[in-house]
Amino acid sequence: MEQERKHESSDVAFALAGLGGFNAHGAGFLAAATEAGVTPDIVTATSGQIFVLSEWIKGRDMRAVVVAPEAERDRFAQARVALTGLRGVFAPAYAEAVGRWFRPPAPHETEFETIFDRLLPAQQYVPTRPDAWFADVAATLQNAPFGVVFNAYDLARGKGVLYGNDRARAQLPEKSAIAAPSAVADLRSDKTAGGETRLEEITPEAVKAALWLSLYGFDGLVNGQIDGAYHRSCIVSELRRSRYVFVARLLANGWIEHDPPRNWFDVQDWQCEMWFSASYKAEIQGMDRINRLIADDVLKPGGPFRHVEIVEIAPSTPAGYFNFFIERPEVFEAARTQAAARFAELKPRLASPD
Repeated sequence: MEQERKHESSDVAFALAGLGGFNAHGAGFLAAATEAGVTPDIVTATSGQIFVLSEWIKGRDMRAVVVAPEAERDRFAQARVALTGLRGVFAPAYAEAVGRWFRPPAPHETEFETIFDRLLPAQQYVPTRPDAWFADVAATLQNAPFGVVFNAYDLARGKGVLYGNDRARAQLPEKSAIAAPSAVADLRSDKTAGGETRLEEITPEAVKAALWLSLYGFDGLVNGQIDGAYHRSCIVSELRRSRYVFVARLLANGWIEHDPPRNWFDVQDWQCEMWFSASYKAEIQGMDRINRLIADDVLKPGGPFRHVEIVEIAPSTPAGYFNFFIERPEVFEAARTQAAARFAELKPRLASPD
C-alpha cells in the first residue's frame, strides 16, 4: 500500500475570485498585501484573477495592470466593448457569424435549432490572446514562490478540474475534509471520483482553458474545458490547512436594503451575483461547520482538522449590470483600502505561532 503523503500546513492563504469588470478588486487586495508585507503560503485564483496573480508575482503596478486610463473617462466604454471587443483579449465573431449561415445544418438539428444557432449563436466573440501570452502566464504561476491553484470546468463530464504547481501539491491534502462543489462525483462518467484533490500540471493549455469564456462559444474548447468560475467562483475548501484565509470576494454579500431590483437589468445583475455566490457560500459554510465542531470539542484540532479564520474583503454594493468587463479605479481603491485595514488589524496575529 502506498504511504500517505505528508502535507505542509500554511499560515496565510489568499483566495482570489475573478469576474470580468471586477478583477480590479483582487488587484487592489494584492496591492495592499504588498504594502503590508503579507506574503501567502498558497494562493487560489479563478478566471481573470489568474492573469492578475501572474502580474503580481512579477512585481507589476497592480493598478496599471487592470485599470485602463481611457476607460476612466469613457462614458460609452461598455458599449464599445460590446461592439468592438476588449483590446488584446477578445474581438467580435463577425466573420464566424456570417460563415455560419453558409454551413449546412447538423443532422440532429431541428428547423428551429438551425435558425436559432445562426440568428442567436452561442459564440459572440473570438479570443485574441497569442499562445506566447498563455505560455508566459503558465511559466510564471508554475515557478511562483508560493503554492498556486486555479480551476477549469469539464463541460461534458460536469466536473471541476484543479491545476496547481509543486508548492501547492506539498500543501493540499489528497482528500478534503470538506466536500467542495467540484468534488461531487458525476456518476455518468466517473464512479470513483469523490472528495479527492488532484492537481493537474499548469500548462499553457490549462491557462487557456481556465480563461475560456462562454461568450467564445463551445466548439473550440481546450481539452473540453471552460472557465472554472462558472462552476466554482472561488476556491476555498482546499485551504482548510491554513490558519488565515483572506478571500478577495468581488461580489457584495447582499443587495441594497432600501433599493431592491426594479428593472430587467437589475434582475440580470442580481441573478449573476446569486449564481457566482452560491458555490462560494456553500464552501464557507462547510469550513464554518468544522470550526464550530472544533470549538465544541467534537473534533480535535490537528491532523486533517484546523480552525480556519476566514477574512473577507468584499464590496459593499452590487456590481451593476453595465460594469462588466470595465475595470474601474474606484473598485481597485476600495479593495485596497479595505484590505489594508484588515492587514493592519491582523498583522500581529499573522506573525505569531499557533
